[in-house]
Amino acid sequence: MKVERREGLALVAILVLAAVTRIIGLDAGLWYDEVFTLTHYVRAPVGQVLTDFSSLNNHMFYSLQAKATVSLLGESAWALRLPAMLFGLASLIVLWAIGRSVAGRVPTLFALLLLSISYHHVWFSQNARGYTGILVWTSLATLLLIEGLKRPSWRIWTGYGVCVAAGMYTHLSAGFFFASHALVFCIAWLARSAERLAPYPGLRDIRSIYGFGVGGLLTAILHLPLFAQVLAAVNKVSQSKTTSAMAEWVSPMRMLHEIVNSLSVFGALAPFALAGALLIVVVGAIALWRRAPILVAVYVISIPLALGLLVMLNFRIWPRYFFVDIGFIFLCLCTGAYALCGWAAGLLRMPKLKQFLFAGGVLASTAASLVLLARNYAHPKQDFDGALQLIATRREAGDVATSLGLAAEPVKSYFAPEWPVVRNEADLLSLEARAGHVWVITAFDDHVRPEQERALARIREHYLLVREMDGTLGGGAVRLYRSK
Repeated sequence: MKVERREGLALVAILVLAAVTRIIGLDAGLWYDEVFTLTHYVRAPVGQVLTDFSSLNNHMFYSLQAKATVSLLGESAWALRLPAMLFGLASLIVLWAIGRSVAGRVPTLFALLLLSISYHHVWFSQNARGYTGILVWTSLATLLLIEGLKRPSWRIWTGYGVCVAAGMYTHLSAGFFFASHALVFCIAWLARSAERLAPYPGLRDIRSIYGFGVGGLLTAILHLPLFAQVLAAVNKVSQSKTTSAMAEWVSPMRMLHEIVNSLSVFGALAPFALAGALLIVVVGAIALWRRAPILVAVYVISIPLALGLLVMLNFRIWPRYFFVDIGFIFLCLCTGAYALCGWAAGLLRMPKLKQFLFAGGVLASTAASLVLLARNYAHPKQDFDGALQLIATRREAGDVATSLGLAAEPVKSYFAPEWPVVRNEADLLSLEARAGHVWVITAFDDHVRPEQERALARIREHYLLVREMDGTLGGGAVRLYRSK
């Protein structure tokens, strides 16, 4: 499909807007996972990064990308996050390539506009993790999957395999999405003689099998030095359901709660907004199904399939695992809105009304998105910097500052390496015995180790909560306590 001048200018304008919304606040304070990435992988030698999978926190490909940007630009929050931001912008271009031929130019461009100011898309584009990279690789692989089935060639299917391997090397959670590729392909292959699948001759072509094989082989080669560590890390996360307070995170209801909570800014209107958006998304998915059944099947199946695999593996169900679907959801939203506006205009026998109705819907959606987006700039993801600054201004001679639980990792390794760490109640009592006041920073208080529970209980009973530092990370509030 030829790119018209107006379409090209609109795309450039949207990308500029997206860049601006992602550059603002890119240098805000780091949160737990970002600090862990920086101190354990980005600062480590390349050889160690390539062979260390002791934690699923190592997004291998992203760690290498961030290491490169930090080496070139110096260590800072914005340099650490730069690859995520660039991949976030690239994901808009890939969605444009996917959507314009199946949804049309207008719905696709407006989907990009809404994504450019989407709170969640901006949040992940400013997060020094591999999720925007996974979004690009899975989206690009999906585009190549469709193209390879329509016009099979060795070049397209080789590109597909490379994208699969890149996504898997960024983080193994990409496998949940690529499983839907395999499942949809198998179903379509079994039904390849159906008239509806006639536009996909690749279902009967050996090059499609080659593409899946390339993806699997490259993924295996990249992870070969890590095989034992991968199994150990996966097993550790799986067992945490019964051995830690993280058990609540294996419930799909927890993910639904986080999604609803992210819309709390709309107050009592939030349930109605969510229900209305879901209805429009369903209408859009149905409209797209008629034009691109395999594309829609991949995304629709990916969500329940990923949920099922996560539950089966006893993995924590983080909403971030479904970030790969955000582009398709926005594409369905705008396609559904465009279709409903056309239906309403036809019902009223006023064809020109379609454009006015759609423009009004876009304005309303843009206003709602901007309300949500404002939250992204109101607070950092986790406000460790704020806690340290408050201690610095109120600390008196003889006071001791420390950290407990999961807060100890970023505080000790990055924010305040000179501070002692409280590992249990005995450590806390020892500090109290020699200090005027003890200042304690905590985070993720529901997930302390068993040996730290008594220390946290003592803090809650005998310490003053000086301030709870809000952040945009769900459940990640930083709390600052001072002994009475």
